[in-house]
Amino acid sequence: MEPFNTEPYLGIPCSQGIGIGRIFKIKDKKNTVPSEARSPEEEMLRIKKALAEYKKRTLKLAEKVDINLGKGDGDIIRSHIAIVEDVEMNELLYKFVNSGKSADQAVDNVCGIFANIFDSMEDEYMRQKSVDILDISTQVRSILAGEEYLICDVPEGTVLLGKNIQPSLVSSIENGNVVGIISEYGNETSHSAILAKALKIPMISGVSGIYDSCENDQKVIVNAIEGEVILDPDRETCKVYEKREEEYAKKVSELEKYFGKPTKTKDGATIKILCNISGPADIRKVIDNDGEGVGLLRTELLFMNSRFNPGEAEQFDAYKRVASAMNDKPVIIRTLDIGGDKEISYLELPQEDNPFLGFRAIRYTLKETEIFKIQLRSILRASAYGNVSILLPMITTLDELLQAKELIEECKDELRSEQVKFNENIRVGCMIETPSAAMISDILAGECDFFSIGTNDLIQYTMCADRGNSRVSYLYSSYQPSVIRLIERVAKAAKEAGIPVGICGEAASNEFLLPLLIALDFDEVSVNASSVLELRKNILGISKEESKAVTEKVLKMSSEDEIFNYLSAKS
Repeated sequence: MEPFNTEPYLGIPCSQGIGIGRIFKIKDKKNTVPSEARSPEEEMLRIKKALAEYKKRTLKLAEKVDINLGKGDGDIIRSHIAIVEDVEMNELLYKFVNSGKSADQAVDNVCGIFANIFDSMEDEYMRQKSVDILDISTQVRSILAGEEYLICDVPEGTVLLGKNIQPSLVSSIENGNVVGIISEYGNETSHSAILAKALKIPMISGVSGIYDSCENDQKVIVNAIEGEVILDPDRETCKVYEKREEEYAKKVSELEKYFGKPTKTKDGATIKILCNISGPADIRKVIDNDGEGVGLLRTELLFMNSRFNPGEAEQFDAYKRVASAMNDKPVIIRTLDIGGDKEISYLELPQEDNPFLGFRAIRYTLKETEIFKIQLRSILRASAYGNVSILLPMITTLDELLQAKELIEECKDELRSEQVKFNENIRVGCMIETPSAAMISDILAGECDFFSIGTNDLIQYTMCADRGNSRVSYLYSSYQPSVIRLIERVAKAAKEAGIPVGICGEAASNEFLLPLLIALDFDEVSVNASSVLELRKNILGISKEESKAVTEKVLKMSSEDEIFNYLSAKS
C-alpha cells in the first residue's frame, strides 16, 4: 500500500455532481486464478451453459434498466448479447478449448483478443466496444466461478472504486446507497459514464494510480464537477463539499424544469438551441442535455484521430450514426476545416509563416478535390438518414462558394448514376467567420441556404488578434463594436434574403449577448451540450421587445468597455 496522497487525484468528470462516502473496491477479475482444464467437451459445455446464463441475466438486467431509467437505456446492456452470439468469437472459443485451455482461460483469452482489436481503433465509438467485451469476459468468468459480480447490496454512502468500472456493474445498482463512482480508466463517452449520468451518480474516470493507493472503507470526496478525488478529507473539508453538494443539487433541480420546454422568449419569439459536437461519441451528450439538434459537427476530428485519410465508408458510417440518432432534428456537418491550429500529419500540409491566413479550410479542399469529394459523397449519403445540411468553412469570396456548390452537384450526379439515395434538397450553408464574408454577406446570401456565424474566428480576424496570444488578448472580445456591427450586418443580410442565420463559438452561449441575438432575429445558436438548459432558462426570461431597445443602444456605443458594462448590468 502506497502512502496516502495529500493532494487530490485528478480525473475526467463523466457524470457531474459531488459525492461524499466510503470506498468499496471492485475486485479485479484479472487477478483470479483460472481453473484447471478438463476434457474439451466438458469445458465447451461449461462455456455454453455460462453464455446461456449470461444472456438470461443480461436480458433481465436490461429490462430493469428500461424500467428504472427509461425505455431504451437498457439497449447499452442488451447490445452485449449480439457480441456473445458472434460466430467468429464462438469458433475461437472452441479452438482455445480444444488446445487445452479451461473454459475461463478461453473466455479470458478470446475476449482479450477482440478487446485489443477494438481498442486499437481510432474511432471512439468503436473503442468503446473493447470495454463492452471486457465487461462480458468479467461476467461470464464470474458465472463460471460461481461468484456474484454485480452490485446487489452495499452500505449507504458507498463510493465504488475500480480499475475499469464496467456498464453492467453500473446498471446493476438498485438502491440510493451508491453516492459516487471512481474508475482508473475510461472517459466521459463510455457506456458506464452514460449509465451513471442516467442514475445521477457522480462519476470520475481516468484517475491514474488511485486503486492501489486506497483501501476499503476509506473516506473520500468525489468532486465530479472539477474532476477531483479527495482522500481522507477532514471535517471542515467535508462541510465545504456538503454545502457545494446542496448548491449543485439545487441548481440541477432548477435547470431540469427546462428540459423538454420550447425555447421561446417571454413574448413568444422562438430560437433553437443546437449543439457543437466532434463525432458520434458526443451524441449522447446532446440527447441527455435536451439539445434541439447538431449545429456544428466538426469533421476534422475524424481526420485528426486517424493515421490515414478516412475513406468514404468510414466517413459515411460516422455521419449516418449522427443523423440517425438525431431523429430528423437538424444536423449541420461542417466540411473539413484544417490548417491554422489544426494539423494532420499524413495530409502533409506545407509549413507556413502564418497558417491562420494560409492554405486552410475551404482553400485546401477546393484544391484537394479528391479528398473533398469523398467527404461530400459521404455527407450526401448520410442525408438519406436524417435532416442533414452541409456547412462550408472560411468562405471569403463568392467564387469559393460557387466552386464548392459545383463539386456538390458533381457528387450528386455520381450518386444518382450509382442509384444511391440522398436528399436532393440538402441545404448548403456558409460559415461567416471572416470580415470579407461578413462584408459580402448580402451577395453570399443569394447563393446559399443558411448562414452560421463562427464568432471565434470572426473576432480573431476582425481584430487581427490571435486568440491564443496573451499579449493581445485584450483585443479578443465579443463586445468589440466592430464585431457586433459585423454580426448585425450578417443577420440583416440573411433576413433580407429569407434564409436562416445561426451563431456558434463562445459568443453563442454568452448570456450578456443574448438580447442582441434575439433582437437580430437569429434562428438558432449552437453551443456545448452542457450549456443548453441554462441558455434556455435565460432565453425564457428575455423579451424580444426589450431586446430590441437594448440592441439599438449597443449599436450606437463606441467602445468595448461601454458595451460590456451596459450588457452585464442589464443581465
